[in-house]
Amino acid sequence: MKMITSTRLLLARKPLVIWTIGVGCYLLAVFHRTSLGVAGPLAADRLDLTAGQLSTFVMLQLGVYAAMQVPAGILIDRFGPRRMLLAATVIMGLAQLIFSLVHSYPLALLARGLLGVGDAMTYISVLRLVAGWFPARRYPVMVGLTSLIGMLGNVVATVPLTLMLTDLGWAPTFAIAGGLSLSYALLLLRPAVAAPYREAESADGPMGGREVLRQVMHAWRLPAGRLGFWIHLSSMAGPTVFAVLWGYPYLTQALGYSPATASSLLMLLVFGGLIGNLALGPTITRRPHIRGGLALTVASLCLAGWLVLIGWPDGRPPLPVVIAVICAFSIGGPASGIGFMLARDYNPSHRISTATGLVNVGGFCGAVVMVFAVGQILDFVEPGASTHTAVAYRWAFAAIAALTAFGIFRMVTWLLRTRVNVIRAAARGEDVPVEIVPHRWDLLDTGEFTVVMGRRPGEIHFQEVHRRVVDDAAPADNDAQDQVADCRPGRPAGSER
Repeated sequence: MKMITSTRLLLARKPLVIWTIGVGCYLLAVFHRTSLGVAGPLAADRLDLTAGQLSTFVMLQLGVYAAMQVPAGILIDRFGPRRMLLAATVIMGLAQLIFSLVHSYPLALLARGLLGVGDAMTYISVLRLVAGWFPARRYPVMVGLTSLIGMLGNVVATVPLTLMLTDLGWAPTFAIAGGLSLSYALLLLRPAVAAPYREAESADGPMGGREVLRQVMHAWRLPAGRLGFWIHLSSMAGPTVFAVLWGYPYLTQALGYSPATASSLLMLLVFGGLIGNLALGPTITRRPHIRGGLALTVASLCLAGWLVLIGWPDGRPPLPVVIAVICAFSIGGPASGIGFMLARDYNPSHRISTATGLVNVGGFCGAVVMVFAVGQILDFVEPGASTHTAVAYRWAFAAIAALTAFGIFRMVTWLLRTRVNVIRAAARGEDVPVEIVPHRWDLLDTGEFTVVMGRRPGEIHFQEVHRRVVDDAAPADNDAQDQVADCRPGRPAGSER
């Protein structure tokens, strides 16, 4: 009897075992991605780099990451997440081994670019595992937990990595990092196991080039898809730039903090992200209608943080203000996960990874532009300087603030269009992921129907449909059918209140 009970418990925990192995790959990816944040000054000395050349490291890595998102999503839809995680772990391990041995700038660039290729395959593979092994109602929680575990990679890439670089040096530290990835790949050599929620883990079969392009275009033309793209860019790009490259030099050079203090402050990004993921996942599961407003609030807080760093007199805010700004940045990553929830909720199962990749492109494309802009502005304001002042960083951070503000503007645009799209579907009697409570500021009178607001909050009436209007934001007939099919009841999605 005990043996039967233990067997049942093992089977019941199997989804968690599968997820744990997958999320371990993501933890390693985040560690490798952010390792240059604390190794940046050492890399500059070892390879004799300017600020612009140092930014090119991260720009290349994140640029390759962003460029690989859609191809990686297509490959995951085709070959499955386990094989892609295996390939990603091996590639990242080899890249770090190469990086440990480099003494030239071009070879170092090659290593970081290769690292970006492996990194690009990890997160969306883990989200695909979640979609296949857990029911839809648990998806927001599991996305939050995945991000939370990934944050531990940031922990290892701050204080412990700093100590390893100090005690062991460059080559042993990065060689150990590469060896960890190659060793972890052994866990992924097991045969694939059928997922219980099979429809989310299999495609209809190999797709030709035209079909691939058609699926990508369908995912992009959905208003919710573009909303997810701009949510990810606005809430995640700026904090990522601060964490992976320019936060540590800013704290030590512009503000004059010691390396230990700067590393401890960067740890706040991790702890704030942990708390944010623990809080946002269950909250969004219970109240999915707040997702759009929540993402807008967090992105606005991040923008306010950049404006504080830029606008503070003499460019040197006191320590409590810096702590508050970093805490605001820390919840940007958890809030960016809302974009992935939209990708899952508004796309059919065979297109989830492709749509997730498109969302992920937003944040990392923004990060690439920001990293490049900061490096170029620093070199322009203080050419030839090995360290930079607070004045130079104020000018450089203005580029981050400008792109974040533009992302928020586009987020609001597609938030309104997504709301209208769902309200129109509900007015036609179609099933939608979740009912939206219309507000008077919604752009409801589209010509297809007229919405009459009741006297009580949330009370609405739909007048008879007189005619159908196709506008430039609306998809063609085939796309409209896709959207109707994608708005399935029972999914924890969609209303952006």
